[in-house]
Amino acid sequence: MPYATDHIGIYKIVNMVTNQCYVGQSQRVRKRVKEHFRLLRLGSHTNPRLQNSYNKYGPEAFTWSMEVECETPEELDKLENAFLQGDAVFAEPTFFNIASEAKVPMRGKRHSERTRRQISNAKRGQCGHVTLEYRNKLKEAQLRRFFADPKFVAKVKFLVENEDMAYAARGRALGIDTSNARKLAIKYKHLKGAL
Repeated sequence: MPYATDHIGIYKIVNMVTNQCYVGQSQRVRKRVKEHFRLLRLGSHTNPRLQNSYNKYGPEAFTWSMEVECETPEELDKLENAFLQGDAVFAEPTFFNIASEAKVPMRGKRHSERTRRQISNAKRGQCGHVTLEYRNKLKEAQLRRFFADPKFVAKVKFLVENEDMAYAARGRALGIDTSNARKLAIKYKHLKGAL
């Protein structure tokens, strides 16, 4: 078991370039931090502030540390709230947190056997209604909705037709971040000249 000696506590993830941090809590800190970095590498972290910073500065700019070790899970919310609300502080400002208070909705609860089976099947792509045909219909409907918006069409047209400009410059011109400019330009590159 790789996390047999894991700890309960408060941790922080720090961008060493900007000197800003994210504070979190877990009953299995090492496992939770590893999951943060896995999602950041995949570009699918749910925290856009942290993800954008990771995309901009790269993995070598980030480090983490265990800050407070707790005896029981009940202490975690109180301690994390203290850091989020400024009653306790790190040397680095807590910039990356989105929530203003600690929330752990599933603590002390378990999914039913039926729910666990559904989650497992969904992760393996075995949902009954999610067929390839269904996914294609959803994709087509989403594209129709996007391309019915003239502002979106103009944005995409600008991104794909100005390949000589850097992604950052195109993003600034449109008022979007570099990451989104790059994603849209790559995703719709095949539409160059067709818009």
